[in-house]
Amino acid sequence: MPSSFSYEIHQKEQYVEVHACGSFTHWDLLKIIHQLHKDDPKKEKPDLWVLDRNFELSLYSFPPLVQGILSLIARCAIRKGCRSAILAADEFQKAKVDLYCTEAAELPYEIQSFTSRSQALDWLFN
Repeated sequence: MPSSFSYEIHQKEQYVEVHACGSFTHWDLLKIIHQLHKDDPKKEKPDLWVLDRNFELSLYSFPPLVQGILSLIARCAIRKGCRSAILAADEFQKAKVDLYCTEAAELPYEIQSFTSRSQALDWLFN
């Protein structure tokens, strides 16, 4: 069954914001990450992923997603200390995202989940 999703990328002055809505596969997310990577290959800017209430991604997608990201960035020198914040719509969604953050611990940048936009932005820049 094909995935049904939408996303928007907003280039802010200090960070990139990605809004995601709908049912995603790891391939769908890798396409978005690839697009971000083309624009910022060394991940100079942090990013904030804003997940809509109906955002869906299978837990089984986490390992191939992380492996895909590692393959994508294998030849690039990612800026040390760079971060990605994920803004979950609610506590249940945050719990699922926390599982992804655990899986993604091997990535060369930090990832953390939040349910508060202000906390996510504070973490990105402190």
